Amino acid sequence: MSTATAMAADLLLRPATLHDAAFAADMWTAVRPDEAEDPILIRYWWEHPWDDSTWDRYVAMHGGRAVGLAAQDHSTWEKMPARFARLSAELIPDVRTHARLSALIAFGEAQAAGDGALRATIWAWEDDALKLDAAASRAFREERRERFWELDLVANRAKLERMAATSRERMREQGIRILTLAEDTDPDRYRKLWRMSNEAQQDVPTTVPHVEPPFESFTTWLRNPGVREDRTWIARVGDEIVGISMLAFPPVRGVVVTEWTGTARSVRGKGVARALKCETLMQATVLGVDRVRTDNDSQNAPILHINESMGYRRRKDNVQLTKELART
Repeated sequence: MSTATAMAADLLLRPATLHDAAFAADMWTAVRPDEAEDPILIRYWWEHPWDDSTWDRYVAMHGGRAVGLAAQDHSTWEKMPARFARLSAELIPDVRTHARLSALIAFGEAQAAGDGALRATIWAWEDDALKLDAAASRAFREERRERFWELDLVANRAKLERMAATSRERMREQGIRILTLAEDTDPDRYRKLWRMSNEAQQDVPTTVPHVEPPFESFTTWLRNPGVREDRTWIARVGDEIVGISMLAFPPVRGVVVTEWTGTARSVRGKGVARALKCETLMQATVLGVDRVRTDNDSQNAPILHINESMGYRRRKDNVQLTKELART
Protein backbone atom coordinates (compact mmCIF):
# COMPACT_ATOMS: atom_id res chain seq x y z
CA MET A 1 0.00 0.00 0.00
CA SER A 2 1.28 3.47 -0.91
CA THR A 3 2.02 5.99 1.82
CA ALA A 4 1.96 9.00 -0.52
CA THR A 5 -0.81 11.59 -0.69
CA ALA A 6 -2.47 12.63 -3.95
CA MET A 7 -5.06 15.04 -5.31
CA ALA A 8 -8.36 14.37 -7.07
CA ALA A 9 -10.22 17.53 -8.07
CA ASP A 10 -10.12 19.67 -4.91
CA LEU A 11 -9.77 16.64 -2.63
CA LEU A 12 -6.60 15.64 -0.81
CA LEU A 13 -6.25 11.86 -0.75
CA ARG A 14 -4.32 10.17 2.04
CA PRO A 15 -3.82 6.42 2.52
CA ALA A 16 -6.54 4.89 4.70
CA THR A 17 -5.86 2.95 7.89
CA LEU A 18 -8.01 0.48 9.78
CA HIS A 19 -9.15 3.35 12.00
CA ASP A 20 -10.88 4.84 8.94
CA ALA A 21 -13.24 1.87 8.63
CA ALA A 22 -15.73 3.50 11.01
CA PHE A 23 -15.74 6.67 8.91
CA ALA A 24 -16.30 4.59 5.75
CA ALA A 25 -19.28 2.83 7.35
CA ASP A 26 -20.74 6.17 8.47
CA MET A 27 -20.21 7.68 5.03
CA TRP A 28 -21.94 4.84 3.17
CA THR A 29 -24.78 4.93 5.68
CA ALA A 30 -25.20 8.69 5.24
CA VAL A 31 -25.33 8.35 1.45
CA ARG A 32 -27.88 5.55 1.61
CA PRO A 33 -29.50 5.32 5.07
CA ASP A 34 -31.67 2.37 4.07
CA GLU A 35 -28.48 0.41 3.30
CA ALA A 36 -26.77 1.05 6.63
CA GLU A 37 -23.23 -0.33 6.92
CA ASP A 38 -21.91 -1.82 10.15
CA PRO A 39 -18.57 -0.34 11.32
CA ILE A 40 -17.44 -3.55 13.03
CA LEU A 41 -18.04 -5.60 9.90
CA ILE A 42 -16.37 -3.06 7.62
CA ARG A 43 -13.23 -3.06 9.75
CA TYR A 44 -13.22 -6.87 9.85
CA TRP A 45 -13.37 -7.13 6.05
CA TRP A 46 -10.64 -4.51 5.70
CA GLU A 47 -8.47 -6.65 7.95
CA HIS A 48 -9.39 -9.92 6.22
CA PRO A 49 -9.74 -9.62 2.43
CA TRP A 50 -11.90 -12.42 1.11
CA ASP A 51 -9.60 -13.71 -1.62
CA ASP A 52 -6.23 -12.37 -0.44
CA SER A 53 -6.67 -9.32 -2.66
CA THR A 54 -4.25 -6.43 -2.98
CA TRP A 55 -5.92 -3.23 -1.76
CA ASP A 56 -5.32 0.51 -2.15
CA ARG A 57 -7.63 2.68 -0.03
CA TYR A 58 -7.50 6.45 0.23
CA VAL A 59 -9.54 8.81 2.39
CA ALA A 60 -10.61 12.00 0.62
CA MET A 61 -10.10 15.15 2.72
CA HIS A 62 -11.76 18.52 2.18
CA GLY A 63 -11.57 21.52 4.49
CA GLY A 64 -9.56 19.48 6.97
CA ARG A 65 -12.14 16.72 7.39
CA ALA A 66 -12.67 13.26 5.94
CA VAL A 67 -15.36 13.39 3.26
CA GLY A 68 -14.89 10.37 1.01
CA LEU A 69 -13.13 7.19 0.01
CA ALA A 70 -11.41 5.98 -3.15
CA ALA A 71 -10.25 2.38 -3.43
CA GLN A 72 -9.21 -0.32 -5.84
CA ASP A 73 -8.44 -3.97 -5.26
CA HIS A 74 -7.69 -7.07 -7.25
CA SER A 75 -6.65 -10.67 -6.82
CA THR A 76 -3.14 -11.68 -7.78
CA TRP A 77 -2.83 -11.77 -11.54
CA GLU A 78 -1.66 -15.37 -11.34
CA LYS A 79 -5.12 -16.23 -9.99
CA MET A 80 -6.97 -13.82 -12.30
CA PRO A 81 -5.42 -13.67 -15.78
CA ALA A 82 -8.33 -11.45 -16.94
CA ARG A 83 -6.80 -8.71 -14.73
CA PHE A 84 -9.98 -7.13 -13.39
CA ALA A 85 -9.69 -4.41 -10.75
CA ARG A 86 -12.65 -3.52 -8.51
CA LEU A 87 -13.07 0.20 -7.87
CA SER A 88 -14.92 2.09 -5.15
CA ALA A 89 -15.59 5.82 -4.96
CA GLU A 90 -17.90 7.63 -2.56
CA LEU A 91 -18.42 10.97 -0.82
CA ILE A 92 -20.57 12.21 2.03
CA PRO A 93 -23.79 13.89 0.80
CA ASP A 94 -22.86 17.56 1.38
CA VAL A 95 -19.76 17.41 -0.87
CA ARG A 96 -21.00 14.76 -3.30
CA THR A 97 -20.73 16.23 -6.81
CA HIS A 98 -20.31 14.84 -10.30
CA ALA A 99 -16.86 16.38 -10.68
CA ARG A 100 -15.54 14.96 -7.41
CA LEU A 101 -16.97 11.49 -7.96
CA SER A 102 -15.52 11.45 -11.48
CA ALA A 103 -12.13 12.49 -10.11
CA LEU A 104 -12.18 9.73 -7.48
CA ILE A 105 -13.09 7.15 -10.13
CA ALA A 106 -10.30 8.42 -12.39
CA PHE A 107 -7.85 8.15 -9.49
CA GLY A 108 -8.91 4.55 -8.87
CA GLU A 109 -8.47 3.75 -12.54
CA ALA A 110 -4.94 5.16 -12.52
CA GLN A 111 -4.02 3.17 -9.42
CA ALA A 112 -5.41 -0.02 -10.94
CA ALA A 113 -3.70 0.51 -14.29
CA GLY A 114 -0.45 1.17 -12.47
CA ASP A 115 -0.83 -2.22 -10.82
CA GLY A 116 -1.26 -3.87 -14.21
CA ALA A 117 -5.05 -4.11 -14.40
CA LEU A 118 -6.56 -4.33 -17.89
CA ARG A 119 -10.20 -3.91 -16.91
CA ALA A 120 -12.04 -2.07 -14.16
CA THR A 121 -15.45 -2.52 -12.61
CA ILE A 122 -17.52 -0.34 -10.29
CA TRP A 123 -21.02 -0.66 -8.81
CA ALA A 124 -23.81 1.92 -8.47
CA TRP A 125 -27.45 1.69 -7.43
CA GLU A 126 -29.88 1.99 -10.32
CA ASP A 127 -31.47 5.11 -8.79
CA ASP A 128 -28.11 6.83 -8.11
CA ALA A 129 -28.08 9.03 -11.21
CA LEU A 130 -25.12 11.07 -9.97
CA LYS A 131 -22.76 8.11 -9.65
CA LEU A 132 -24.05 6.45 -12.81
CA ASP A 133 -23.42 9.67 -14.74
CA ALA A 134 -19.98 10.10 -13.18
CA ALA A 135 -19.03 6.56 -14.18
CA ALA A 136 -20.46 7.06 -17.68
CA SER A 137 -18.34 10.20 -18.07
CA ARG A 138 -15.34 7.91 -17.49
CA ALA A 139 -16.58 5.56 -20.26
CA PHE A 140 -17.94 2.87 -17.93
CA ARG A 141 -20.85 0.92 -19.36
CA GLU A 142 -23.42 -1.34 -17.72
CA GLU A 143 -22.39 -5.00 -17.70
CA ARG A 144 -24.83 -6.78 -15.37
CA ARG A 145 -27.14 -6.29 -12.38
CA GLU A 146 -27.43 -7.62 -8.88
CA ARG A 147 -31.03 -8.05 -7.75
CA PHE A 148 -31.87 -7.06 -4.18
CA TRP A 149 -34.82 -8.34 -2.15
CA GLU A 150 -36.52 -7.93 1.22
CA LEU A 151 -38.75 -10.42 3.03
CA ASP A 152 -41.29 -9.41 5.67
CA LEU A 153 -41.00 -12.23 8.20
CA VAL A 154 -44.08 -11.12 10.14
CA ALA A 155 -46.47 -10.97 7.18
CA ASN A 156 -45.10 -14.19 5.66
CA ARG A 157 -44.65 -16.24 8.82
CA ALA A 158 -47.50 -18.71 8.23
CA LYS A 159 -46.44 -19.25 4.62
CA LEU A 160 -42.82 -19.82 5.64
CA GLU A 161 -43.82 -22.27 8.38
CA ARG A 162 -45.75 -24.35 5.84
CA MET A 163 -42.87 -24.20 3.38
CA ALA A 164 -40.39 -25.22 6.08
CA ALA A 165 -42.53 -28.19 7.12
CA THR A 166 -42.78 -29.35 3.50
CA SER A 167 -39.04 -28.94 2.97
CA ARG A 168 -38.18 -30.87 6.12
CA GLU A 169 -40.32 -33.78 5.02
CA ARG A 170 -38.77 -33.73 1.55
CA MET A 171 -35.28 -33.78 3.03
CA ARG A 172 -36.17 -36.76 5.27
CA GLU A 173 -37.53 -38.68 2.28
CA GLN A 174 -34.27 -38.14 0.38
CA GLY A 175 -32.00 -38.96 3.31
CA ILE A 176 -30.63 -35.43 3.48
CA ARG A 177 -29.84 -34.23 6.98
CA ILE A 178 -30.27 -30.55 7.87
CA LEU A 179 -28.45 -29.24 10.95
CA THR A 180 -26.47 -26.27 12.22
CA LEU A 181 -22.71 -26.12 11.86
CA ALA A 182 -22.51 -25.98 15.67
CA GLU A 183 -24.22 -29.38 15.84
CA ASP A 184 -21.84 -30.99 13.37
CA THR A 185 -19.01 -33.00 14.96
CA ASP A 186 -17.06 -33.98 11.83
CA PRO A 187 -13.44 -32.85 12.42
CA ASP A 188 -13.09 -32.23 8.67
CA ARG A 189 -16.29 -30.19 8.38
CA TYR A 190 -14.59 -26.88 7.58
CA ARG A 191 -12.59 -28.27 4.67
CA LYS A 192 -15.68 -30.02 3.33
CA LEU A 193 -17.60 -26.73 3.54
CA TRP A 194 -14.75 -24.92 1.80
CA ARG A 195 -14.66 -27.41 -1.08
CA MET A 196 -18.44 -27.41 -1.47
CA SER A 197 -18.69 -23.61 -1.33
CA ASN A 198 -15.96 -23.24 -3.96
CA GLU A 199 -17.90 -25.56 -6.25
CA ALA A 200 -21.14 -23.65 -5.67
CA GLN A 201 -19.47 -20.28 -6.19
CA GLN A 202 -18.15 -21.33 -9.59
CA ASP A 203 -21.75 -21.66 -10.83
CA VAL A 204 -22.84 -18.14 -9.82
CA PRO A 205 -23.01 -15.86 -12.91
CA THR A 206 -20.31 -13.20 -12.78
CA THR A 207 -18.31 -10.72 -14.84
CA VAL A 208 -15.19 -10.69 -12.69
CA PRO A 209 -13.93 -14.30 -12.62
CA HIS A 210 -14.27 -16.09 -9.30
CA VAL A 211 -11.02 -16.61 -7.48
CA GLU A 212 -11.00 -19.54 -5.09
CA PRO A 213 -10.17 -18.29 -1.60
CA PRO A 214 -7.48 -20.09 0.37
CA PHE A 215 -8.79 -22.35 3.13
CA GLU A 216 -7.51 -19.92 5.75
CA SER A 217 -9.50 -17.06 4.19
CA PHE A 218 -12.61 -19.22 4.18
CA THR A 219 -12.33 -20.04 7.87
CA THR A 220 -11.68 -16.37 8.64
CA TRP A 221 -14.91 -15.54 6.79
CA LEU A 222 -16.78 -18.11 8.89
CA ARG A 223 -15.54 -16.31 12.01
CA ASN A 224 -16.71 -12.85 10.96
CA PRO A 225 -18.65 -10.93 13.66
CA GLY A 226 -21.94 -11.13 11.79
CA VAL A 227 -22.30 -14.92 11.72
CA ARG A 228 -22.41 -17.73 14.27
CA GLU A 229 -22.10 -21.48 13.88
CA ASP A 230 -25.40 -22.05 15.67
CA ARG A 231 -27.05 -19.83 13.01
CA THR A 232 -25.26 -21.45 10.06
CA TRP A 233 -27.25 -24.27 8.49
CA ILE A 234 -25.71 -27.08 6.48
CA ALA A 235 -26.99 -30.11 4.58
CA ARG A 236 -25.40 -33.56 4.70
CA VAL A 237 -25.68 -36.66 2.57
CA GLY A 238 -23.78 -39.39 4.34
CA ASP A 239 -20.25 -38.19 4.98
CA GLU A 240 -20.46 -35.21 2.64
CA ILE A 241 -21.60 -31.64 3.21
CA VAL A 242 -23.77 -30.67 0.24
CA GLY A 243 -25.22 -27.28 1.17
CA ILE A 244 -25.00 -24.20 3.35
CA SER A 245 -27.14 -21.17 4.14
CA MET A 246 -26.46 -18.47 6.70
CA LEU A 247 -27.66 -15.05 7.74
CA ALA A 248 -25.44 -12.18 8.88
CA PHE A 249 -26.61 -10.27 11.96
CA PRO A 250 -24.89 -6.84 12.00
CA PRO A 251 -23.41 -6.17 15.47
CA VAL A 252 -24.09 -2.41 15.46
CA ARG A 253 -26.53 -1.41 12.71
CA GLY A 254 -28.13 -2.61 9.53
CA VAL A 255 -30.65 -5.18 8.36
CA VAL A 256 -30.12 -8.93 8.73
CA VAL A 257 -29.02 -10.29 5.35
CA THR A 258 -28.26 -13.60 3.67
CA GLU A 259 -24.51 -14.11 3.93
CA TRP A 260 -24.32 -17.09 1.59
CA THR A 261 -26.47 -19.91 0.25
CA GLY A 262 -24.90 -22.58 -1.92
CA THR A 263 -25.26 -26.26 -2.75
CA ALA A 264 -23.15 -28.99 -4.30
CA ARG A 265 -23.93 -29.86 -7.91
CA SER A 266 -24.82 -33.40 -6.83
CA VAL A 267 -28.00 -32.22 -5.06
CA ARG A 268 -29.21 -29.52 -7.43
CA GLY A 269 -32.95 -29.81 -8.06
CA LYS A 270 -33.61 -31.64 -4.78
CA GLY A 271 -34.83 -28.62 -2.83
CA VAL A 272 -31.76 -28.34 -0.61
CA ALA A 273 -31.26 -24.59 -1.05
CA ARG A 274 -34.91 -23.94 -0.24
CA ALA A 275 -34.79 -26.18 2.83
CA LEU A 276 -31.67 -24.44 4.15
CA LYS A 277 -33.07 -20.96 3.54
CA CYS A 278 -36.28 -21.97 5.33
CA GLU A 279 -34.30 -22.95 8.41
CA THR A 280 -32.42 -19.64 8.50
CA LEU A 281 -35.68 -17.71 8.18
CA MET A 282 -37.51 -19.74 10.81
CA GLN A 283 -34.60 -19.22 13.18
CA ALA A 284 -34.54 -15.47 12.48
CA THR A 285 -38.26 -15.29 13.25
CA VAL A 286 -37.73 -17.00 16.61
CA LEU A 287 -34.94 -14.50 17.34
CA GLY A 288 -37.37 -11.64 16.81
CA VAL A 289 -36.12 -10.45 13.42
CA ASP A 290 -38.92 -8.78 11.47
CA ARG A 291 -37.31 -8.66 8.01
CA VAL A 292 -34.34 -10.01 6.11
CA ARG A 293 -32.67 -9.07 2.87
CA THR A 294 -30.80 -10.92 0.19
CA ASP A 295 -29.27 -10.30 -3.20
CA ASN A 296 -28.54 -12.45 -6.23
CA ASP A 297 -27.20 -12.03 -9.72
CA SER A 298 -30.07 -11.10 -12.03
CA GLN A 299 -29.26 -14.08 -14.26
CA ASN A 300 -29.28 -16.66 -11.44
CA ALA A 301 -32.73 -18.06 -12.28
CA PRO A 302 -32.98 -20.87 -9.66
CA ILE A 303 -32.38 -18.68 -6.61
CA LEU A 304 -34.50 -15.85 -8.03
CA HIS A 305 -37.39 -18.32 -8.29
CA ILE A 306 -36.90 -19.42 -4.68
CA ASN A 307 -36.97 -15.81 -3.49
CA GLU A 308 -40.17 -15.03 -5.34
CA SER A 309 -41.90 -18.16 -4.06
CA MET A 310 -40.97 -17.31 -0.47
CA GLY A 311 -42.52 -13.85 -0.66
CA TYR A 312 -39.43 -11.70 -1.11
CA ARG A 313 -40.16 -8.32 -2.71
CA ARG A 314 -37.87 -6.57 -5.18
CA ARG A 315 -35.81 -3.58 -4.14
CA LYS A 316 -33.54 -1.43 -6.29
CA ASP A 317 -30.95 -3.20 -8.42
CA ASN A 318 -27.22 -2.64 -8.06
CA VAL A 319 -25.63 -2.01 -11.46
CA GLN A 320 -22.16 -3.25 -12.36
CA LEU A 321 -20.27 -1.11 -14.85
CA THR A 322 -17.01 -1.99 -16.58
CA LYS A 323 -14.43 -0.49 -18.90
CA GLU A 324 -11.16 -1.40 -20.59
CA LEU A 325 -8.13 0.33 -19.09
CA ALA A 326 -5.34 1.86 -21.13
CA ARG A 327 -2.11 -0.09 -20.80
CA THR A 328 0.59 1.77 -18.90
